[in-house]
Amino acid sequence: MADAGFRFLYREDRGRIDRALWWRATLPLAALVALATAGWVAVRPYAAHDLNRQPFIDGATVGAYLYLAAYAFGLILAAVCSYNVSAKRFRDRGRAGRWAAGLPLACFLTGALVWFIPQSFGDVPDWAGRVAEVALLVVVAWNVLDLGVGPTDVRNRRVLP
Repeated sequence: MADAGFRFLYREDRGRIDRALWWRATLPLAALVALATAGWVAVRPYAAHDLNRQPFIDGATVGAYLYLAAYAFGLILAAVCSYNVSAKRFRDRGRAGRWAAGLPLACFLTGALVWFIPQSFGDVPDWAGRVAEVALLVVVAWNVLDLGVGPTDVRNRRVLP
């Protein structure tokens, strides 16, 4: 991955990459997102703030929300990096790079729906979140199979003399 360059892989959507480089660029992103999500799951109980039992300004609650802000910013950066890496691979597979927006969009929409269901007071049924999660799993499987397993379309490779 060092020969491809960090800027080329994660900060630009132009170019093409093969499936091995796609895996080497995608797995670290997935590991970082999983680690950050595990951190949020560990910190999330401190975000609940009950003024009857806790002071108005509670250090643990402030820390949890600071982590949440950093976590949200990190997820947006990871989504942009994932888009840039996958756009190159989609282009290498003979498809438009804009298909790479499908996975980050599905992740954000599913996350927003699952977050909103408890706040909707029953207006949005619980099964809607499960349907969105299944749809997200389908999009993830499609990306992995298409980008991580599918061969390179040789018509898209330039043969240099």
